[in-house]
Amino acid sequence: MGKAMKKKFGHYEVISELGRGGMGVVYKAFEPTLNRYVAIKALGEHLLNDEDLIERFTREAKSMAAINHPNVIQVYYIGKEDKQPFFAMEFLEGISLDELLTGHRILQLNDAKNILRQACAGLNEAHKHDLVHRDIKPANLMICTDGSVKVVDFGIAQTREYGDKLTNTGEFVGTPGYLSPEVCTGQEVDKRSDIFALGIVFYEMLAGKVPFENDSPLGLMLEVVQSEIPDIRGINKKVDKKTHYILEKMIAKNPRERFQDCAEIIQQLGPGGE
Repeated sequence: MGKAMKKKFGHYEVISELGRGGMGVVYKAFEPTLNRYVAIKALGEHLLNDEDLIERFTREAKSMAAINHPNVIQVYYIGKEDKQPFFAMEFLEGISLDELLTGHRILQLNDAKNILRQACAGLNEAHKHDLVHRDIKPANLMICTDGSVKVVDFGIAQTREYGDKLTNTGEFVGTPGYLSPEVCTGQEVDKRSDIFALGIVFYEMLAGKVPFENDSPLGLMLEVVQSEIPDIRGINKKVDKKTHYILEKMIAKNPRERFQDCAEIIQQLGPGGE
């Protein structure tokens, strides 16, 4: 029989488990003092002797806590419970973009642009804090019930303060299929790498699939570096010239040929509610 679920983290009362991954567990919890639900992310108990992972986990919490923006999930509190690091963040009602795109769904052009616009706004704020997300993908973009989009899971983010010490240890960082060519070839990574990954997400919203598909992670990385990305207009006839330009500039192989920051993309997209 599995270990009993923790009842509390600090003053937060655990209600249920929402999910678990290699590094930790996410719970839904209640904060009685403010009468609100929160999400608790706790480092896995099997990792409590790994100082590097504890440092990375704490760094994720501090990186997210430094950002206060409507398009980035908000961290409320960082603490420890019985030597187990955890942080509390806002509880989001909604679904991930990954869930929304289930079954190779293609979004309406304006819906895709609206999601892109909000994701860019959140990432732009992160980039202002010298924070590179490094794992932008549909599963890390939440579509809330009020229509807002939130960037989540800065678990492998890189800051200028910490550099690459914790992410360049020979382990695979990021998700194949959304990695930029510079990640695949082991070059220095900056905010333009997030722009490439978000461009691949934009492509997927408009095409119903990612441009690179290969069963082997290594084969996928080779495709990202070497293969031409299929023209979106050959797949989705509703994509206009301006949208095509934005997409192509986001997913340029050479980072110098991409948009240099997310604010440029927002400017090109124009105001919402078109």
